[in-house]
Amino acid sequence: MDTSGFNKRQVADRLPQRRQVSLSKIIKPSFGDAAEVTEWSVEPKAYGTFLSRIFDEWVKKDVGRVFVQLFDVALESWMGMDASLCVFKKTCGSALAMEHTGDLYSCDHFVYPENKLGNIMETALENLVDSPQQKAFGQAKSESLPRMCRTCEVRFACNGECPKHRFLTTPDGEPGLNYLCAGYKHFFKHIDPYMQFMAGELRAQRPPANIMRFLGRG
Repeated sequence: MDTSGFNKRQVADRLPQRRQVSLSKIIKPSFGDAAEVTEWSVEPKAYGTFLSRIFDEWVKKDVGRVFVQLFDVALESWMGMDASLCVFKKTCGSALAMEHTGDLYSCDHFVYPENKLGNIMETALENLVDSPQQKAFGQAKSESLPRMCRTCEVRFACNGECPKHRFLTTPDGEPGLNYLCAGYKHFFKHIDPYMQFMAGELRAQRPPANIMRFLGRG
């Protein structure tokens, strides 16, 4: 079976409308024919609401006790730092994927023939990672960002998220809008006042967990 492009199930995937039911048929964002979002994909706005509700519980009770990667990465953005999670970085290319054969691909979301960098049995790993092809792949995340995203108020935290999910068009008809845009915009706007408070505490060399005491006074 040809498993080119195979990905484990993610929060959002697409399949061609005319297909056999097979995960090996999951398509890439640039697929131009008729496609449908898979039944296991989340609904964008519902996803944003879900994240916000989890955050609301966490920020009242668990800051400094339970560590949630998405919340930690968001706080990095509010601190003006580069996100440590690749999907929220301005550029990508640091999460490469290697098959058992030694074949190396640009990303675990882009295991397609055109994203094969080479084989580590033939070329040194460091040369593949630093190759012009991989650098261009990483830079394309920023360069392909639609105008709508470039002016978005939460771009500093989102940066268009993962290119794998950029298969919608903007209201202006520009390609490259992230399928999860509505959800992430809702979430990042929701957490803004809390993140501002925690970022302020960190800058003052105080623990961000102080927000729990602050909220408890209300």
